[in-house]
Amino acid sequence: MSQPYNIRRASFRQGLGWLPASAEMMRSGIRPLIGIAALWLLVNLISFIPVIGQFFIVIITPLLTAGVLLAFDRLGEQRVPPPTTLFAGWHDPLRRNNLLLLGLFMLGGAMTAALILFSWLGSQMGQEQLQALLSQESPEAMAEAMSGVSIGGGLLLAMLVMGLVLAGLYFSVALVMFGRAPAVRAFMVSIKAVLINWIAFVGYLVALFAIAMGLGVILILVTSFLTLALGTLGAFITQILMLLAIMLFQILMAGAQYLAFSQIFGWSPGLEDDDAGPAVPL
Repeated sequence: MSQPYNIRRASFRQGLGWLPASAEMMRSGIRPLIGIAALWLLVNLISFIPVIGQFFIVIITPLLTAGVLLAFDRLGEQRVPPPTTLFAGWHDPLRRNNLLLLGLFMLGGAMTAALILFSWLGSQMGQEQLQALLSQESPEAMAEAMSGVSIGGGLLLAMLVMGLVLAGLYFSVALVMFGRAPAVRAFMVSIKAVLINWIAFVGYLVALFAIAMGLGVILILVTSFLTLALGTLGAFITQILMLLAIMLFQILMAGAQYLAFSQIFGWSPGLEDDDAGPAVPL
């Protein structure tokens, strides 16, 4: 780990193909991935715990994502990952501590972005307007509070902070899981890799938007039919389908994350060692 990483360049077309390639891997390993998605959904129920639930989920998300990345690595080896692969990052103290630190980076970034936005708004709004905005009593009250307020600059700064945080997290989870890299170094290397491959990520975002729109239309049609045909039972089934669809979509994006990492950092399935975990090939 003492040498610099060999970051490769990916093209727009390659970035465009990460999500379809992830979907193909999911198709070949749909049963174990559904089990992992169901377990991930179960863990996410912690978010319903008042106050601390949401913070806890944010902090452990890199840890859970690392398990999904390992599941795709196992599928690349023609192996069947059990649902408990989701917690694979927990077993090694070095990986666990660095993945949790990445979760703290995510939480800190989100809070910083929110603070920037509200500070920007607070400098232009009175106390009553700010309280009306925070209380979210009604769309009308929020619209009145926002009248005459310029949100562009604050929103741009907040998005810049979150963009840097997301760029730092995108490859750092895999660098920690497969390369056992320190969290701070992995975070910085990830930002560098994303900036070098910005054109590939433009392609990825185009594919992400298209797939999200397509799946959204399908879900709206299916849920509308079930609600009209089955009434209350249909509404209940709809909620379950929506939750499962969200988790499978997260699995799909994690697969694209794994494939992007493999392509840009030269990773191949099976190089990961459960006991020591060799560094990413340099």
